[in-house]
Amino acid sequence: MKKLVCMLCAVSLCAAMLAGCGSSSSSSAPVSSDASSSQSAADPGQDASSSSAADSSETAADTADTEKLAAIVSAIEAVNEVPNPRVIDDFSLENDMGLTPDNIVAFQGDVTNNQSDCALVFAAQVKDGAVDTVLAELEAYRGTMTSTLYADEAAKVAKAQDARITSSGNIVVMVISGVEGPDYSEIDAAIQEALA
Repeated sequence: MKKLVCMLCAVSLCAAMLAGCGSSSSSSAPVSSDASSSQSAADPGQDASSSSAADSSETAADTADTEKLAAIVSAIEAVNEVPNPRVIDDFSLENDMGLTPDNIVAFQGDVTNNQSDCALVFAAQVKDGAVDTVLAELEAYRGTMTSTLYADEAAKVAKAQDARITSSGNIVVMVISGVEGPDYSEIDAAIQEALA
């Protein structure tokens, strides 16, 4: 008998908790929507203008300048040709290069698809305040190439060690000369001119 009473008490307690949880969540939804509608009813102009101002400033900072990125990549590749190029895509950006996608507004670039080469040209438009983070991630990527990825190939290691990683404003650039590619002085001049 005691077991039956205990089970009935437990079942009724569970039912009360479920009923309480259900009514709590359903009652909280209208309250929050009423609060937001009463706030906008109190001063509809200010609420709308402040949200549109925030949206426009956010949009201006995050507007991708893909034409500029394409021009930078083209200008550098005119000097440092990437043989058998493979476009750097979202997967490569995050998984191969180790970059955090949330820090980047837009990017363009090519990396060689030849096993015997290491040429790479990459340009990214970075979000405000994230330039140093992206530069550090590119330095880590260079370290990976020289210590593990190209460890058995001296020519590729030498080129990767001298990779150029630089920035101008919110634009970050990484360039690796191909094994048969130009001297880095030519690449430096092309980068400087492209970022001017």
